[in-house]
Amino acid sequence: MFTIVQYPHPALRKKARPVTEFTPEILEFGQELLKTLVPRRGKPLGVGLASNQVNQLYRIFVVKMPEGRYEIVVNPKIVKASSKTLSSLPQKARFLEGCLSIENYWGFIDRPIKIKVSYMNLKGLLKQKTLTPPHSSYFAHELDHLNGILFIDHLKHSGHQLYKSDTKGDFHPVSLAEHFPKI
Repeated sequence: MFTIVQYPHPALRKKARPVTEFTPEILEFGQELLKTLVPRRGKPLGVGLASNQVNQLYRIFVVKMPEGRYEIVVNPKIVKASSKTLSSLPQKARFLEGCLSIENYWGFIDRPIKIKVSYMNLKGLLKQKTLTPPHSSYFAHELDHLNGILFIDHLKHSGHQLYKSDTKGDFHPVSLAEHFPKI
C-alpha cells in the first residue's frame, strides 16, 4: 500500500505522464493504487485516488464507477461534456467534493452533469462510458489530479464556499484565503 501525500506536496501540482507501455511495473502500480484506496479489510477510503496522490506521475487513477465497483483507469480523457452543470440541479441534489490529499475540507464544484469518457484498463483495452452524477464528478476530480489541479483551485475561481469538517462530521464554513493562502 502507498502513503497518500498531503497538500502542499509538490507531486499534487505536477502533470502526470501518459502510459505508453503496460509493463509489469505499471500493472503492479495500478493494483497497489487500488489496494491503497480499497484495503482488503475495511471500507474504502474514498471514491477515487490518482497517481499524483501517492507521489507518482503516471496517468492512472482508481475511481468508483456506477456499477459500484472500483476501476483502474489509464490515460483518461473527457471526450464530451454537457453544458448543463451541477448548479442547475435542485439544492438537495448537489453535493460537496473532498479530497484524500486535503483531508477534512469540502466544497461545491460546479462540474458538467454528463460526461463521455475514454480510457484504457490495465490490459490496454480502450473503454468508453457516459457518466452522470456523482460518478461524472468523481472521474473529473481524479482527472484534474493528473493535470495538477485541486478542488480548492476550482473554489478559488468560482468563489464557492469552503467547508471544514470537525470530528463529529459537521461542516463549518471557513475562509479559503486563510486556510490555503498560497493557491
